[in-house]
Amino acid sequence: MKEMWNERYQKEEYFYGKNPNRFLESVFGLISEGAQVLTIAEGEGRNAVFLASQGFEVTSVDFSEEGRSKALKLADERKVKLKYELCSLENYEFGEQKWDAVISIFCHMPTQLRQAVHPRIEKSLKERGLFIIQSYNPEQLKNNSGGPKDINMLYTPEILRKDFSALQWIKLEQSVCEIQEGMGHQGLSAVLSGVAFK
Repeated sequence: MKEMWNERYQKEEYFYGKNPNRFLESVFGLISEGAQVLTIAEGEGRNAVFLASQGFEVTSVDFSEEGRSKALKLADERKVKLKYELCSLENYEFGEQKWDAVISIFCHMPTQLRQAVHPRIEKSLKERGLFIIQSYNPEQLKNNSGGPKDINMLYTPEILRKDFSALQWIKLEQSVCEIQEGMGHQGLSAVLSGVAFK
C-alpha cells in the first residue's frame, strides 16, 4: 500500500488538489480556537495546511514519504507551520487525552486495522474534543468517482457508532454529492459525513 501511495503522489500535480475537503471546510468552525489538531492519512497536505492557515496547531500523520514532501512544500507555499510525522496508523502513538480534534478525511482502512485504530483515536481525544470524518459508504461501489472497491473498507453509521461508542454524534449522515478534488475524486459520490465529541 505504501508503494502505491508513493507512486500516486510522486507526480508534480496534487492528486487530490490543494483545496481542503468541502465538508471539513463547512464544519472546522466547531473546533476551539488555537486547538491541537491531528489529521490522519494526510497525504499531500491539503486539509492540514488549510487548518494551519486557520490558526490551529496541526500535526499530520501518513506513511507516504512523497505525500509528506508535497505537504511540507504546500505548507511553505501557504506560509504556515505543519508538523508531519511519517508513520503507519498501525504503529502511530496517538496518546491519551491529547488532541482537541482528530480529522479523518477519506481514510479507509481494512476491518482489522480500523478496529484497532478507531478506539485509539477515541482515547486520544480530550474531553469535549471533536472527531470529524468524511468517508465513502458502501453505495460508492456503484460509482467510479474515487475510493476503494472493497466493501470492507467502506463505512456506515452503524460501524462508526460501534467504533466510537464513547462519543456523542452531532452529525452522522449518508448522502450523495458531487465532489471535485483533483484527479483523485471526481464526480457523483456516496459519502458518510460525521462530527462527534467526547
